[in-house]
Amino acid sequence: MTTLYRKIILLLTVSFILVQGYSQNFIGQNKEDIRKNTKAAYPGFVFDKEVVNGKKSFIKYVNTFEEQTILFILDEKGVCTSTARMYNTWLLNQVITELDSKYKKKNSTTWIEYSNGKVFEKTLKKGNWFITVITRPKK
Repeated sequence: MTTLYRKIILLLTVSFILVQGYSQNFIGQNKEDIRKNTKAAYPGFVFDKEVVNGKKSFIKYVNTFEEQTILFILDEKGVCTSTARMYNTWLLNQVITELDSKYKKKNSTTWIEYSNGKVFEKTLKKGNWFITVITRPKK
């Protein structure tokens, strides 16, 4: 297989994973439902760990092939209050393109998601080694 074909296959795979990953944000769901539904909503991600830290905790899923991580941030009752998805910086343009195509752009780093009668805010944060998309209910 030539290098060009490998790049095309990788690009299509990444695009598919990105599209699948934005299908559901899990905010408002309990941790049992998150564990039950994550595999279908985020193909390629596997459970890594659950961390409990007082009133807050999180469930971590990783995709080692794409070097991506999803954190489901939970309250003291085990209900998801926000999510954080981390990507390699080389995916920045693809992530922005996907956010632009799926959600209403508020500014250069914030998008609005309308889902099941609720409004969520997606914020893009750029770091040196990775980028993060944080999803929270809009205040």
